Amino acid sequence: MVTLDTSISFLIYITAVSSAAAGVTEAVKSVVSFLNTDYEAKEDRLEDHNHAARLSHYKKFLNLLISVVAAGLIFGFLRLDPALILVGAPSAFVENSWQLGTWMWGIVAVFGSPFFASLLKILECWKHNMNGNHIPNKPRQKVSGPKQ
Repeated sequence: MVTLDTSISFLIYITAVSSAAAGVTEAVKSVVSFLNTDYEAKEDRLEDHNHAARLSHYKKFLNLLISVVAAGLIFGFLRLDPALILVGAPSAFVENSWQLGTWMWGIVAVFGSPFFASLLKILECWKHNMNGNHIPNKPRQKVSGPKQ
């Protein structure tokens, strides 16, 4: 059964894998110069603009592909199924983690990471409010400008 705690655990797991995949992508970008270069048209001609746009799209596609593959590999090596974490199964361990579902979770983690991170913050604040532990506001200080 899906509860608030299992939902938070699921979101933490997905967000952590997404962050790890982003780290792997940044590491690959630091080694492969093509993935870390911004492309601009050499001259103000349509062909040059098209070529620069094509290279930029290839770069973006390869960066996303690296992230998805990295997330899928992380899910596969950890051998934990996020769906089992979400439903609160006694064990989220899977015997054969190298199935299509693992790669699908990699896609979900990479493309849904901003949404999952925002949802995680909302659920954690809601849990604190439900338990009566209000999150303290940021400290505020009144200041005035320099006097002349």
